[in-house]
Amino acid sequence: MRKKTPITIMTGILSLALLSGCVGNGAKTGQNAGEVTTPLNVNTAAPEEITLPIESNHSELSIALSSPAPVGKSSYNEIPLFEEYEKRTNIKPVFQHVTTEKMNLLLASNNLPDIFINTWSDGQEKKAYNDGQILRLDDLMGKYAPNYVNILKQDPELHAQAVDADGFLYSFQFLRNDPELRVFSGFMIRQDWLDKLNLKMPTNVDELYSVLKTIKNSDMNGNGVADEVPFIMENGNALPLVSSWWGISTFYIDDNNTLQSGWLQPEYKEMLQYLNKLYNEGLLDPDYAITERNQFDTKISNGQAAMWYGLAGGGLARISTLMQPLDPEFKISALPWLAMSNGKKYSTNLEYATPLSGRFGLSVTNNCKNPVAAVKFADYAYSEEGGTLLSFGVENESYTMVNGTPTYTDLITNTPGKSMSEMLAQYTVATAYPMVQSMDYFDQFMLPAQKAAINVWKDCDTTRTVPVLKFNDEELNTAITTFNEVDSYNNEMINKFITGRESFDNYDNYQKTLKSMGLEDVVKVRQAAYERYLKNVEDAKK
Repeated sequence: MRKKTPITIMTGILSLALLSGCVGNGAKTGQNAGEVTTPLNVNTAAPEEITLPIESNHSELSIALSSPAPVGKSSYNEIPLFEEYEKRTNIKPVFQHVTTEKMNLLLASNNLPDIFINTWSDGQEKKAYNDGQILRLDDLMGKYAPNYVNILKQDPELHAQAVDADGFLYSFQFLRNDPELRVFSGFMIRQDWLDKLNLKMPTNVDELYSVLKTIKNSDMNGNGVADEVPFIMENGNALPLVSSWWGISTFYIDDNNTLQSGWLQPEYKEMLQYLNKLYNEGLLDPDYAITERNQFDTKISNGQAAMWYGLAGGGLARISTLMQPLDPEFKISALPWLAMSNGKKYSTNLEYATPLSGRFGLSVTNNCKNPVAAVKFADYAYSEEGGTLLSFGVENESYTMVNGTPTYTDLITNTPGKSMSEMLAQYTVATAYPMVQSMDYFDQFMLPAQKAAINVWKDCDTTRTVPVLKFNDEELNTAITTFNEVDSYNNEMINKFITGRESFDNYDNYQKTLKSMGLEDVVKVRQAAYERYLKNVEDAKK
């Protein structure tokens, strides 16, 4: 668990960074106690239609956003579409991009913006409400969010997943309502190298080992030096997904519909021993846990890397564009999810299984002086007009209407030396703002090679994936504090096992420590939350 910086130090630092607008000197703790006592009934709710421009005595909303700013820009404030958003709504968003750690520091300091756009960790959203930092939105949505409420009304299961353990709503969620939109990342491999070596695409962990070994010993970049590190990662991003090859994850649903922790299963040791073997034989990049984006790109462009985990757009397409002038023969293909001995190909990637896109959403803080205007501002993103603006940018600049469909211009699709994903980030927030993601965006963004990759990644079993879980007040400490402490210890230990700094002779002691730190208690509260989730979904179907 990360150590918290003392609040006396943090407050001075953060107050310099937080935007203009409705920011105050601290959360009005207790403001929401007893304020909203009845969850939103989407079947009877009849919010008023939004009239633009929005009437507001306060024309700015300060927004702390946990997504990085687009490359080459300091913030979303420099994306043209938000100037247009301001013209339409009469409200100026003022964005501050913060890291996850800085977002946590903002919460700890109580120096709050008007709005958080954040990927909330388990239980963090409810804790923020309990701490008097964000509002329950049920009443406000029921009166002033016609577009979002209509979406929840059309899909009772979605509403059941969006509410917290207490049945209340604390955020506007980023939604991937069409299942086609949910599979957008996976493992990929140098297809041109497989072809040169007459290697078949690996389908299980043994075949993958053999492929990586052959590549390692074949001097694929032709420099006469054995500098290939076939399997690379960006800041260890692939580690949570590798466990899918063994049918487990940090938490997963077993074949008896019971929640388990993969860390306590024998398959987890098998996975760590496999990665240790790759590491010892130079098949896994020794810097797998600390490689930053520019280093990651360099290892690919230098012909050192054969395989990695990434996005279909920001990974496969971006890297292909990067490599085209350097190596015209360069070609990437999707690596299938590897099969277990039972023939099942599991993926425990949460994004594959839920329309909620994890926990990425917009919350209104207790510091906002005009929460009605904030909710109307947020709801406009879920209208057809607002969604088109966010997904496509400004008409006649980044898109035009063609036969009734917003269509990206050459500026987005054909700027020399730039991938489409890079240009989209300069003019749109198609994947990084709370709204309903557009299928029109997907159809135009995903080129044939990307769609082929997605079709490969879609061929998997997601039944072991744990849905987004919400915790009641009695469960929060175990779900958050205890888990964070165990997680910190586990991260330290698995890297020691993988790199050989810890002997597998000590594996039993590692398992005992996980249990003594409370991992089994974490599993129990998550099981209770999972059962509550199942009941909510079942009730929603009635």
